[in-house]
Amino acid sequence: MSGSKVSAIVNLLKVDILDGKYSPGAVFPSVKMICRRFGVAHLTAVKVVESLKQLGLVKSRNGVGTFVVRRMKSIGLIVPMLKQVEIFPPICQELSRICLEKGVSVDFADISSVRSDRLRSVVVATARRMVADKVSGVVFHPVDFGCDALRTNKEVLRIFKSVDIPVVILDSDVEASPGEDRFDFVGVDNFEIGQFAGRHVIERGARKIAFALWSDMNDNVRRRLDGLASAIAQKRGAKLTGRYVWQSDEDLMLRRWKNSSPDAVVCTSDLVAAHVLNLLRKIGKKCPQDVLVTGVNDVDIAGLVSPALTTVRQPCVDIARAAFEMLHWRFENPDAEKRRVMFAARLIVRESTTR
Repeated sequence: MSGSKVSAIVNLLKVDILDGKYSPGAVFPSVKMICRRFGVAHLTAVKVVESLKQLGLVKSRNGVGTFVVRRMKSIGLIVPMLKQVEIFPPICQELSRICLEKGVSVDFADISSVRSDRLRSVVVATARRMVADKVSGVVFHPVDFGCDALRTNKEVLRIFKSVDIPVVILDSDVEASPGEDRFDFVGVDNFEIGQFAGRHVIERGARKIAFALWSDMNDNVRRRLDGLASAIAQKRGAKLTGRYVWQSDEDLMLRRWKNSSPDAVVCTSDLVAAHVLNLLRKIGKKCPQDVLVTGVNDVDIAGLVSPALTTVRQPCVDIARAAFEMLHWRFENPDAEKRRVMFAARLIVRESTTR
């Protein structure tokens, strides 16, 4: 029997499943029943079932039979810092692409422009609205700045947990108190990111190393600084010469670095690194001849600035796929142990650290 016949049967059964003829969790027709219905050979029916498994529409249980998979119909996407953090647009774009491919709708809440004093109420209201709209699951990047951040995040998680909507936490974990439930998590090792950058500039001869960040010292940034400090501690003579917040410390950086610049500036993002490059030009310092500069994320700007930035690449596509797959798996396995997936980042060496 030709492959086109298998595809035709798969498409017919796919429509039956998606239209609800076979409800989620119901027993699916056996290979023998498919043979009878479509008048095909046993091997053809086996290929049909295998194709439906690959599409994630059915699954088999040894000795029990084949069942229709419970399908996620929609996912909520709550990413308050979408416009402020460079990796989130590509992650969200890939998540949306996967959902479109899988026939899952995306409920994206664009709250990235909400004022900080209203963020708590808007994020909590968004969670309640998604519950009312009956989303199948949620990918949530926690609020990671402000004195209300932890309380806001825990309230959002409680809202979804109260109605058994699975949540995958993205990028910044939420600290759980003793006895509190944990949630599935996908992200990178930010301590490792700081170590990568620190070791690299030290290997290139830097001993006086500054750290530049965008604004608040959130948990991810703190972990990167810890990683940098670890790398510095392992090299005799190396030291951290300062921690600077862009843009509030710009005048301080200009005054200090004009007379005595660091050997290297490790930045928490490519955007911060681009600003540091501009600042160095203002005070007549050259990169990389006078000062090495590194970023994080490897977004477009890293290759557009001059010199091109050495940076630590985060695997945005892999993170998005893992978040979707984990959410789908949790939807199917609500009582299983919580999962934590940490991706390794990769140092991308360019001209900003090449002497």
